[in-house]
Amino acid sequence: MTGGPKEYRKHAVRCAELAIAARTPQFRATFLALSKNWERLAIQLEDAFAQLAESEDLGSKVQKTVNEGRQLREK
Repeated sequence: MTGGPKEYRKHAVRCAELAIAARTPQFRATFLALSKNWERLAIQLEDAFAQLAESEDLGSKVQKTVNEGRQLREK
C-alpha cells in the first residue's frame, strides 16, 4: 500500500461519502468501517513517521556525543 496520511484521509472521506449514499444498511456499515480503517491507518503512519524522526534525531545526537568524546581523548 503506497501513499501517505493525506492520501489515506482522502480514502476515508470517500468511503464516508459512499456510506451516506449507500442504499442498504449493510453497505453503509461496510463503508463506515472502511472509512474508520483508512483514518486509523493515517494516524498510525503519522505516528510511525514521528517515531522514525525521533529515532533519527536521537541517533544523530548520540553520534555527535561519540565524536566529541573522541576529540577529547585525542587531546
